[in-house]
Amino acid sequence: MGKNKKLKRQAAAAASAANNKKQKQEENAETEVEIETLRFDDAFSAGLAFEQLESYDGALAAFQQAVKCEPTHLGALTHLADVFSAAGQVEDALKCYKKASEMVDGQKDASVWFRLGLTHAALEQQLQATKAYKKALAMSADALEAVQNGEEALEELNKAYGVTLAALAEAFAEIGDLDAAVKVFEDATKRFPENANLHYNLANMRRARSGCSGDESFDSNVVACLERAIELSPDTRDFVVDLVEYLDQHGKQSERVRELKAKAEELQAVETTTQSDRQEKKEQNSEEGQSGEEESSGEEEDDEEKAE
Repeated sequence: MGKNKKLKRQAAAAASAANNKKQKQEENAETEVEIETLRFDDAFSAGLAFEQLESYDGALAAFQQAVKCEPTHLGALTHLADVFSAAGQVEDALKCYKKASEMVDGQKDASVWFRLGLTHAALEQQLQATKAYKKALAMSADALEAVQNGEEALEELNKAYGVTLAALAEAFAEIGDLDAAVKVFEDATKRFPENANLHYNLANMRRARSGCSGDESFDSNVVACLERAIELSPDTRDFVVDLVEYLDQHGKQSERVRELKAKAEELQAVETTTQSDRQEKKEQNSEEGQSGEEESSGEEEDDEEKAE
């Protein structure tokens, strides 16, 4: 008797699961049919909404419909590629990014070439990745040179350039060409000599190359790069700490090491004070917010009592 009840429960559960699966399939089919009837603008908007919700099936269907309506629309194609990538369908993403890079607008869009490079790298196609990254890097560099200091776009362009630079160097490192990886940063420091991060990254890449080759000898160029980074950004503690570490490691410039250690301690104290002030301000704002809510609640209660 107990066994029969158990079998009945299992059968009921299986039937329920089957019904739920069937219902979900029917709902998906209805969604696909509805999306297939959409015009470009509606399909594209639906795709953006699905993408934001990380509902990849819906996003794929919507963007595919958008591309079907307007095959040469760069935004629709790149969003479709992005969703394919997010959904783990990397080869499909690669096809879309390639098509996008062949379009007139896509040929001069650094972000398209960068994402194409990322996709090649994800498929372990590092040589193809370097070619795509180089195109993206050249476009980002041109855009950086064209923008003026103080413009809002400068920060984003700097970030895009730095990320692309790092990706290109990593791709060269993956294929074992560390000389090319070092040259990437050497060229960058020549083009943008006032960028402290580039000098810092060049120093680290030179150290990485030495480590991989087993050559642990002192490299004066590493010191020169770190000193230049500190000169350009004297309040960046990482630059100071790394130079101390490198000089200490090789037993060089003991007097300079003492100066740098004192500087690092000063910067650490400033960072600690700044963090403490931020935390105190955050707590103060939180308390003020709670106090305001309590006052508002009290006023509402008074109003209710008067109304009664």
